[in-house]
Amino acid sequence: MITSVYQQPLDKWFSEFLPGKDGENLTFEPEDLPEDFRNRPFHFDDISVNPTSEKYEHSEKDLYSLLCPVIQNAFDLAAYKSAGDPEYDALLIKDTSAWNEESDCLQCPDLSVHKASAAQAFRLDDSRKANFADTHKPFVGRTAYSWTLLPGEVKVNKSKEGFGLNTDQLSLPDTDSARETRGQIAEYVAEVLSRQHRQFTFAFYIYRNLARLFVVDRVATVTTPPFDYVKDPKTLLKFFYRLAQADGVAQGYDPTVTLAPSAHLPTLREHMAKDHGPIETLIHDAMDDALLYGASSIWPLYTVEVHDDESDEKSYFLIGKPRTSCPSMFGRATKGFIAFDLVQHDFVWLKDSWRLASQRYHPEWEVYRKLNAKGVKNIATMRCGGDVHAPKLQCTRTQEAITDHSLKSRIHCRLVINEIGRPLGTYETSYDLIFIIACAFKAHSQAWEMAEVLHRDISDNNVLIIQEKIDGKYEIRGILIDWDLCKYKKQLEEDRVATNDNQSGTWQFISALRLQYPRKFCELADDIESFFHLITWCALRYHQHSLLGKPRALTMHVNDMFLDCATSPEGLLYGCEEKFRLMTGSKPGFKILHDETFKDVINKLLRICQSHYRSLDWDDLRRFQAASIREAQEEKKSQAQTTSTTSHRRRLQKGLSGMPEGTVSDDDEPDNLNTEQIGRPKLASHKYFFRVLDDAIRTNDGWDLEPKQLGRDNFADLLDLNFTVGRLRVTGTTQSNMTSSQRRKRSAPVHTSRKIRKTGTCRHAVSMGRMEASLTARSEEDAN
Repeated sequence: MITSVYQQPLDKWFSEFLPGKDGENLTFEPEDLPEDFRNRPFHFDDISVNPTSEKYEHSEKDLYSLLCPVIQNAFDLAAYKSAGDPEYDALLIKDTSAWNEESDCLQCPDLSVHKASAAQAFRLDDSRKANFADTHKPFVGRTAYSWTLLPGEVKVNKSKEGFGLNTDQLSLPDTDSARETRGQIAEYVAEVLSRQHRQFTFAFYIYRNLARLFVVDRVATVTTPPFDYVKDPKTLLKFFYRLAQADGVAQGYDPTVTLAPSAHLPTLREHMAKDHGPIETLIHDAMDDALLYGASSIWPLYTVEVHDDESDEKSYFLIGKPRTSCPSMFGRATKGFIAFDLVQHDFVWLKDSWRLASQRYHPEWEVYRKLNAKGVKNIATMRCGGDVHAPKLQCTRTQEAITDHSLKSRIHCRLVINEIGRPLGTYETSYDLIFIIACAFKAHSQAWEMAEVLHRDISDNNVLIIQEKIDGKYEIRGILIDWDLCKYKKQLEEDRVATNDNQSGTWQFISALRLQYPRKFCELADDIESFFHLITWCALRYHQHSLLGKPRALTMHVNDMFLDCATSPEGLLYGCEEKFRLMTGSKPGFKILHDETFKDVINKLLRICQSHYRSLDWDDLRRFQAASIREAQEEKKSQAQTTSTTSHRRRLQKGLSGMPEGTVSDDDEPDNLNTEQIGRPKLASHKYFFRVLDDAIRTNDGWDLEPKQLGRDNFADLLDLNFTVGRLRVTGTTQSNMTSSQRRKRSAPVHTSRKIRKTGTCRHAVSMGRMEASLTARSEEDAN
């Protein structure tokens, strides 16, 4: 998807997303206002009309002080007209440009709108407002994403105008400064969607005397054309007035999630005080912030409703800070919570996501019931699950308002499982890693052989470590989770007669063949190969190897093997040629040190993969490779030195006449492969991989049984280099493996706020940001 921002005419935008209460449409002229408001300004006459000159009369700070009082008047007018409603919650606007909230996001929206009931979260001591004019001090506050109704961004620098001035069609400026502006707004919106429980959110953007309004859900962003709010203030005031008059659902909130009443807190505290063994720290990490900071918490405590699709019953849980969350605004937007069951009084795992509304994808609760019915082991135990109804089915709306028919609707859904697991990256030894992977591999094998289900998203986030008490001691086990991208065997057989235009899965672990032949259908061999890439990813990330102490070499190897991505003229994602070369015969680019059995496991699994690739019909596979990709590869081959005659003759002898050039040499030949074995596709079943894993975990010889250094991550410096996978930025430690103490160190909610200077870049400024890119290697969902 090239862009996820779409422009719509003003009248249509308001009609679709903010139609107003009872058709009211004020002019904001004095004669149309209540008497108490006739002397208040409902115009922006003090703001200069000058959108195109190089210099502008006002600074951004000037605009903050000129905008806030007028916008607040619109909010006050709405509150005045709603005075008879006891549940009405007035809106306030704050200048939050200078004070962040001491969280992992240091970006501050210039302006933030919030409900009056959340005022404490935005409060600043008067001493921190000393540099502001007295008239502006009431509008100054700190950033609080968890309580922000919508963010706003203000720009006056011509080079930083981010969306173009064309009123007829959207034309995004293609400059670093413009992308930075879009990236900033994307950051604000993504934080609001990540922190809160929303169906969608609004945002606004001010460039000098021009304004844009946005609505964002999990499919796309729809913007109005730029309009002159100085010459015609009615449009901007109408937006804020209608927003203040709207109920929570119209403002974008999810009514099935509400702030937890204080009556639930004693029961929660009572059960948190019990011994929960290895998951005790995870429980406290999820709940402590809400219990300690209450109304100013970065992660408030909520009551969430889960509808069970089979029984049609509703269950209720308490949730706080998500343990895992997706950084993108678009797509499935999966969040994982440690939740407290308000009926059974135990802690469980709650998954919240937006699934694609397509018959080609199966709701995860349906898959779990199918797997459980067949007796598949080492998977999660489902408690309840279903789509979210409130009372109507919650679906995205932006795709209905735009003409891009490639965008598909998404449905909000929740799933609750009994097990609370640790991330795979928290294993202690290489033996533990292989044992945990073997458990997940067994689940994958049984799902395929007993239930005819293929997972299709093997990754480090989808293998969890479970610790169970057996004979008074905690023993570990691995489980395979997240089956929402799976397909049934019958579907896969249908896929074989067609070609796919996109990938599914997590990019780092997708098979080399599918990354080089992106139209190839997914099959069992691709999933099995993904387990190998998962093991080597962990080996590079957490263990001692020959690339440690060589940051440049490690950086290049990880990029070329796991992260490299390009887009063909046909719009297909492809990459990771180093991974492809490894699978077709080259040597690994690193060696495991001081752990002979672990090294031996990796080498044996690699030989199986390479043997499988030698059995492939390369001439037939060419139909799955886009012409532009094939031409680029052939050009590379023509520039490279040809392989030796000996190597070429040996390939021909082994039936490899169609295999890509330069992939096998005398030194690269794997052991224990004779000519008869070459034709056997060894990844067509689980048995070869499973034999290696099973043999390894049955011996204690040669393992390095010293626990790996707690918190050690060889990628910490590497990933700070901000690799981009397609349009998806990979930065720092993955959130699923981070504790709250790693993400933030937070003390008092008001007094530790600190003033920050806006930097020249933000996390998503170099690409078009989360507002513009919905990527990802999971984009096959949208194609179907």
